[in-house]
Amino acid sequence: MTSPIRIHVDRDSVAMGDDVQSHAHEIFVVEGTPLSAVLDRAAPEIRASGWSWVAVVSDQTAAVWSVDHGVRMLVDDIPVTTEIDVFFRYFVQIDPEWLYARLRAGDPPHRYDLEREYAPLARERREQELRRRERESDERYLSPEFVRAATGLGAVVDLHADTVCRFEFRDELWSVQRSDTMTLVFRGGGAPVASLRPTAFGQCWIIAALAAEVRASLGLPRFPEFAAHPAPELHAMSGSRTGPVRWAVTGPLTAQVTGDDGLDCFRIAVGRSIREIIDLMLPTAG
Repeated sequence: MTSPIRIHVDRDSVAMGDDVQSHAHEIFVVEGTPLSAVLDRAAPEIRASGWSWVAVVSDQTAAVWSVDHGVRMLVDDIPVTTEIDVFFRYFVQIDPEWLYARLRAGDPPHRYDLEREYAPLARERREQELRRRERESDERYLSPEFVRAATGLGAVVDLHADTVCRFEFRDELWSVQRSDTMTLVFRGGGAPVASLRPTAFGQCWIIAALAAEVRASLGLPRFPEFAAHPAPELHAMSGSRTGPVRWAVTGPLTAQVTGDDGLDCFRIAVGRSIREIIDLMLPTAG
């Protein structure tokens, strides 16, 4: 009777907080178990569709694993006859089938190089998926009132699905996206200029930001004189030595906004509806 073989298993962390406890553990298998079966049993407990993992066995890239496709071997599926170390490297949301094909073709398992190579394809696939959802579902992320107000200020909506609203405004691309419970506002490229909750408040903040641009184009101060409603106090976040200050508050009303304009939009939006913001900032707009 043979003794069980010890398998040392570990994996990458996938996010902040995931590395609070070690992922290292051991499993035991019967001698002669195919390597693919060992990897399947040792696979990460995180079962998120579309996430890719590369299994490294004793320093050799051995397989791609995903919850979608299971174990896809890159080496011979030999029986295991001695203790081995198995480490699962996290390859983010690179499509598992695409990743397997690239590694099978001989590409080195350099995550960041493969991530850069896959990025254009990922954007194309995401765009196709958003267009499909916009076409096939009536669900929209932002309210009809927001859309009417934004288009009335000059925004041209390019895409509006259940999690994203994208529009062009004064030759600049804006994107409003849902991330868990937060509304993220992107203006041009780079990081979001605002992260807001709840969504209804986020819509008011965006309308105030658009109206400020319209006022500036008319030769007016970006913001009128106004009486601010009672509001939670925002504090300057650390690490703002370069670029505009990032302001933040957490609670039932949660916000991170960039610069003095972002702060003024916050103060105007608190306690006001979309219609009230338009009447305050552009009283002749209708």
